[in-house]
Amino acid sequence: MGNYKGAVWLAGAAAVTFLPVAARAQDQVAGESDNAIEVIGERLEESTPQELEKYGSRLEIVDGEAVDKAGLTDTAQALQMLVPGLYVNPKNGAFDYVDVSLLGSRSSEVLFLVDGVRISNRLYSTTTPLDTLPSGMIERIEVLKGGQGLYYGTQAVAGIVNVITKDFTRDFNGSLEVGYDTNEGYHANGYVRGSFGDNYLVAYGSYDQADGFRPFRRQDYQPSATDRKRGYRMTTGGIKYAFEPSDAFRLTASYQHNEGRVDFAKAEDAAAAFNTRNEEIASLKVDWKPTDRFALYVKGYWHDWHSTYTEFDNDLDAAGNLTGTLTTIDDHDPWVFEDIGVNALGEYKLTGAVSLVGGWDFQKYHGQDAVFLIGRHSEEVHAPFAQIKLATGALNLAAGLRHNMPSDGPDKTVWNVSGRLGIGLDGYVRGQVGTSFRLPDAYELYVIDPCCETGNPNLKPEESFNAEAAIGLGQGPVTGEIAGFYRKVKNLIDIDYSLPAYPDGFIVNTPGAVKVWGGEVVLTAHLNRILSVTADYTHTEAEIDGTRRQIREIPRDIAKLILAAQARDGRFGGSVEANWVGDVYSELGNGIGRIDHGNYTIVDVAVWAFIDSARHHRIGVRLENALDHKYATRISQVREDLIDTPYAAWNLGTPLTLHATYRFSF
Repeated sequence: MGNYKGAVWLAGAAAVTFLPVAARAQDQVAGESDNAIEVIGERLEESTPQELEKYGSRLEIVDGEAVDKAGLTDTAQALQMLVPGLYVNPKNGAFDYVDVSLLGSRSSEVLFLVDGVRISNRLYSTTTPLDTLPSGMIERIEVLKGGQGLYYGTQAVAGIVNVITKDFTRDFNGSLEVGYDTNEGYHANGYVRGSFGDNYLVAYGSYDQADGFRPFRRQDYQPSATDRKRGYRMTTGGIKYAFEPSDAFRLTASYQHNEGRVDFAKAEDAAAAFNTRNEEIASLKVDWKPTDRFALYVKGYWHDWHSTYTEFDNDLDAAGNLTGTLTTIDDHDPWVFEDIGVNALGEYKLTGAVSLVGGWDFQKYHGQDAVFLIGRHSEEVHAPFAQIKLATGALNLAAGLRHNMPSDGPDKTVWNVSGRLGIGLDGYVRGQVGTSFRLPDAYELYVIDPCCETGNPNLKPEESFNAEAAIGLGQGPVTGEIAGFYRKVKNLIDIDYSLPAYPDGFIVNTPGAVKVWGGEVVLTAHLNRILSVTADYTHTEAEIDGTRRQIREIPRDIAKLILAAQARDGRFGGSVEANWVGDVYSELGNGIGRIDHGNYTIVDVAVWAFIDSARHHRIGVRLENALDHKYATRISQVREDLIDTPYAAWNLGTPLTLHATYRFSF
């Protein structure tokens, strides 16, 4: 879909407007809005994260209105700046790949979902799926910390990130928002929702494009690289429908389409290098609660990811000068996967205190990659699971088992025990222990492209033991907790750069155990009806036994400070988000070795104001990277044009960028 068609489609899909749900991070400070929208109640699946929090997990929730008022462009930026304890590092700005760490994890150990549908890339577990998710569709983001494999499966080793799109409401409302940024970026999003009788509808859409910024330092470029801006174009549209004839029954259907083009930054060779995206996410679900004691849902889903990669390289003469001709490296070569599945979950209350939960997950996946030369790969997984829960006033306990039966790997049973105990009026202690495992992905098993590390079809699954505990305050003007975490991993999948036959690396199971431990302190204070503050600090030690080397791309320390303020009447406000990253290491082959690219602070500042007393018209300004700090998000290997000698180059984060928005809502 081209620029013109995308703009026309968006105008048709979002030519109506909205009055938003009050932002948790800000409207709790100023009190409830007089025009708050009533969102219809959650069912069994939607309430699962809140239930897991009651039984010992840590749940962070970011409201979509807080994301919008902060002026954030995509979901990755929302996670990076607004979720305490979560490290998210976009490679080169919005709509790009990101590195992720949660409780000392790697990117491959965090599961991403949209409306409960698994969207993590099944070809590459480290290729996070955030480069197709704009921020305008977000109702809220739920981040569950700690091992969540019991309910969510093999990749939820350190937690899950569930992006909830615009929710159903009884009232008719909508919005249209447009924006511009100084990286020649243009943005528009909108949605409409409402109900008629027992039927509920939501439609949303967004369009984002930017020429982008220079993604490497000037000294890192080779003369052969003439494509020196990293831009993007992304179009998203979704529709959701619910039929709810009674409190006991709801039928829900949803569909989302994402498509666009995202540049792939290179510091050598490329005259053009980009991925195209065409993605479908669909689900159909039945919620049924025939009695007060029994509730059930059954959901079928489909996730189809079709991407192509294109690269045209500049030709050089013997002296290293551009000849004006190009060589085709890839011409819309596909890398695709399709994930379909069925989830079923039931809960039965034996007594007022004891409940039984049981369910079955079925996933069927297939994919292939013509770029990294991965042949067609398919897999099925069946996984029954069960849990018993005990709630006795101040004490909640839960214990469960899940048996994973993959077609391309050994069966594995994991378990989890968790609990939460209230102390006094507002205090609590909580904790969970359990096991997890992760199958190697297709890239780790089969990649044979000469550009990169070599896959290993003999890899074993990773197995881990997880523990987490905390003491905290759960209510009142000041909330927060002090938490500790520990994970011991067997058969960690990593890259060995020491083998002469594989100078770019060979993927192996690391010998010996890997231990990850650390702690987090998070505090939120509503200082008055105007200002709220959230502060978070996380320290992680992630080392292979017998070494003092932090595992690559896991930051040793991170800290966040989030300030949100608004006037008592809600007419204007603003926010400041500061994100500090300590030591974090990349590692490259060909003798380059380890490089620390951390120790930087990113600060965003945003202000917004309603310009009419009825609060239909709102303007906003955001300074992204307000201190204009130049920092490396990760380190890439580049080769000199003629002599082919490798060296390390910085991938750069977004420089100082001004964003301006206008929003009309009703």
